[in-house]
Amino acid sequence: MKPSTLLALLLVAVCTEFFPASARAAGAVEMQVERIVTTAIDEYNLAMEEGSPEGWLKYFTDNVRRGSPLGSQQGRAALNEYYAGEFKGFKMRWNVKKTIVMGRSAVALVECESARRAGDGQARADMAIVFELASSGRFESLDFYFDPAKLAGPVAK
Repeated sequence: MKPSTLLALLLVAVCTEFFPASARAAGAVEMQVERIVTTAIDEYNLAMEEGSPEGWLKYFTDNVRRGSPLGSQQGRAALNEYYAGEFKGFKMRWNVKKTIVMGRSAVALVECESARRAGDGQARADMAIVFELASSGRFESLDFYFDPAKLAGPVAK
């Protein structure tokens, strides 16, 4: 047996011993969750530019829950109504600084740029957005954490 083959087999044996299949699977799930969150945020930004929330709303379950310092929504109809108003009245962009994933949960740390579509008022605020992914591959909850005073100009009017 060649030394390189022996080394490769030894490496596989060590990895199998120290990183069981369940740990590797969890990593695979977390990579998928991170990809879904990243894609969803990109879709939010694109949908916001177009002023049409449909591309963003496809990522949510029928019983989704959304919460923020400014209010909460439960269910698909309430979420659709909320985002119809947000997309009609505002131009926002989420610039991702960091994403942290654990299991099917993820936190995206973003800078939110916000302005009224009417053009009066602009603001920036740091946000933490917590995504909870259902087994269906869609988000079952979405929670926003931010200082509402930083968005008070454009958002609170």
